[in-house]
Amino acid sequence: MDEFYQRIEDLKRALAREKLVIFVGAGVSRNSRLPTWGQMVQVFAERIGYPSIDRLAMEEYIRIPQYFYCIDESEGHQDYYRILQEMVPMDVKANILDELIVSLHPRHLVTTNYDKLLDQIADGYEIIYEGKQLLKGTANQYLIKMHGDIEQVEKMIFKEDDYLYYSQTHRLMEVFLKALLIDHVFLFVGYSLNDYNLKTFVSWIEYIAEEMQVKKRMHKNYFLSSSEQAEKDYLQKYYEGKGLEVINLYSLPAEVQARADEIMLEEDLGRRTYAVLELLKE
Repeated sequence: MDEFYQRIEDLKRALAREKLVIFVGAGVSRNSRLPTWGQMVQVFAERIGYPSIDRLAMEEYIRIPQYFYCIDESEGHQDYYRILQEMVPMDVKANILDELIVSLHPRHLVTTNYDKLLDQIADGYEIIYEGKQLLKGTANQYLIKMHGDIEQVEKMIFKEDDYLYYSQTHRLMEVFLKALLIDHVFLFVGYSLNDYNLKTFVSWIEYIAEEMQVKKRMHKNYFLSSSEQAEKDYLQKYYEGKGLEVINLYSLPAEVQARADEIMLEEDLGRRTYAVLELLKE
């Protein structure tokens, strides 16, 4: 069995054992024509005339909204929050990739998205916006919106300060997710290789593995890579070195690629992602 199908089998076993946690990024919501994280940042960059928007370092993605926030003189920074609300409308419908992810029934769903797409269809999942809700949770499965929700725009994690203080403002949520790392398998869907959020997750994996001395007992974690360009190979090797098993969506077996070409989604990456996740149901 080649490497691709071996990884699929590993994920299927985790799913069968109720040990699979799926992280959903903006690449999934893009199939409902919602903006990616980078596109949202670009709106703020244009507002402040930030240079070189086409080639940003990861840290700049959280710093640009912070710059806008600092110069926003509207009462209560309402201009900042209004722009965020305009970019993420609440009446957008879930797409078939959202539906497939939920139909897999992973142990938990975690998303860094602010939209309401998964909320609409995640029957049986208790939706968690804040860590204190975990103390009162009664369901066996959670949909954890770890960066907040557009309905509570003032609490969204988007600008630099939000990320820097996350461990203090969302302590319970972070502890809960880190604890899952010890005996669950994480699958990251809809993130790019240079995503700041992915970098954060990897730092958690490294911390648990090394500081808690449980590396040998930890399960593998998987990332559906959206890297098409050859020069991104160094990023793939970087994350593999950090403990992520990377499934390259642009290097699929011929039969999986053929299935992807049949999927009724506008986004090419969405079609490829769907074809791979569909294998987990077989």
